[in-house]
Amino acid sequence: MNRKIYFILIISFFYNTAFADTFDDVAIAIKSANAKEVSKYFNSSVELTMIESEGVYSKQQAEVILKNFFLQNPPSAVVINHRGSSAQGAKYAIATYECPKGKFRAYIFMKDSGSGMLIQELRIEKE
Repeated sequence: MNRKIYFILIISFFYNTAFADTFDDVAIAIKSANAKEVSKYFNSSVELTMIESEGVYSKQQAEVILKNFFLQNPPSAVVINHRGSSAQGAKYAIATYECPKGKFRAYIFMKDSGSGMLIQELRIEKE
C-alpha cells in the first residue's frame, strides 16, 4: 500500500513541476517580448483579449496581435502571482505585466492538448 502512495506522490510532483515549467516558460517569453516564442504555446485557435483587440484568432493571427502589443507596451517586468486549476482540467496563471505605460494583468488559461499544455485563452488588461 505504501508503494502506491509513494508512486502517486512522485507522479503528482512531476506533473506539477511540468505544469509550473510551462507557465514559467510562457512568462519568460512574455517578459522578453518574444511573440514567436509565446505562440509556440498557443492552441491552433486562441481566445485573445488585448487593449484594442478581442476575439478568437488563429495561432498566426494571435502572434501578430501579441507582437504589436509588445511593440506598443514593451515589458519591464512580468511576475506570476497565482496559479491554479479547474475541475475540468484547465490550468491558469495570473501575472502582473509592467511596462512604461503602466501595469497590466495577464490571464493565461491552458488545457492539455494530448501533446502538452497549450494556451486556450490569453487576456492582458489594464489594471
